[in-house]
Amino acid sequence: MKKNDYLCPKCKGHLNAGGFVIFATKTNKQNSGLILLSPKVGSYSVKHHDAYRFEDGELIDFFCPICSADLRAKENEKNVEINMVDENDTEYRVLFSRIAGERSTYLLSKDDVEVFGDDALEMDDLYEDSEYL
Repeated sequence: MKKNDYLCPKCKGHLNAGGFVIFATKTNKQNSGLILLSPKVGSYSVKHHDAYRFEDGELIDFFCPICSADLRAKENEKNVEINMVDENDTEYRVLFSRIAGERSTYLLSKDDVEVFGDDALEMDDLYEDSEYL
């Protein structure tokens, strides 16, 4: 059975390996490290090196580990944006929070939006400061 494939929106490189979605990251305090996230949409398990520390509420910058592109979402810079292709070859944009400890994920297809996580906002609130509405 095919699993979801996660891709960098810039270079189209595959971000999943070994059962995780992998990102290069940097904290507000300029600490850098790799973060591994669950590929299951709506799961918030995170793995990282024990010495790489960040606190809940801290804003983390996410980068493609392949091309080093900044993955901030253009509509709302508090989110990361990547692409996902599911087992049916349907393409989605995936947005999730850059704020450590915040649980919000948005799965956007051409004609639908699915919202996951206790901290998720309604789409109108998510984009209230956006020029893309």
